[in-house]
Amino acid sequence: MSITECDGYKKLVAAVEHDEKKSPNFHDYRGKLNWVVARAEHYAEKTGLSAALILDVWESKRNYWYMNYYQDAKQPEIKGNKVRIFNTVEEAKASMGKLEFRCPGCEGVSTNPYECNAKEECDWKSYGLFGTAGKGIYVFVKSELNCQEIFMPVAWETDAA
Repeated sequence: MSITECDGYKKLVAAVEHDEKKSPNFHDYRGKLNWVVARAEHYAEKTGLSAALILDVWESKRNYWYMNYYQDAKQPEIKGNKVRIFNTVEEAKASMGKLEFRCPGCEGVSTNPYECNAKEECDWKSYGLFGTAGKGIYVFVKSELNCQEIFMPVAWETDAA
């Protein structure tokens, strides 16, 4: 199936057309649509999944404005050593070994990949304003069609250097 035939694309185009009528020159709505399609195709190329499936899942999970939902922070490019791809959550967990994650704030070892619990005074969150400040990693799990930014697993630190 072509990406332009999938339900996700149709839903996104409807939102774009609505915004174009409501506020015609407020944003580059078509530019965002093109970015989303290109990013879904990029993910398809890197993961072996269909771009239509990827966009369908993204749109099924999107619960706020597409101009804010679709961005590099949420759908990062899959390149270099800042993104790891796994078939399943179990495979990702096995690769990480122990639940030890390097906090980008205090540099302590947290047992939570999203919220630092290494030091009582540290309140760093991977989903906060600064994310992981370039010191974390994105994990893409094919079975979930989901990419999340987490603190760097200690087991992967030497690989990411």
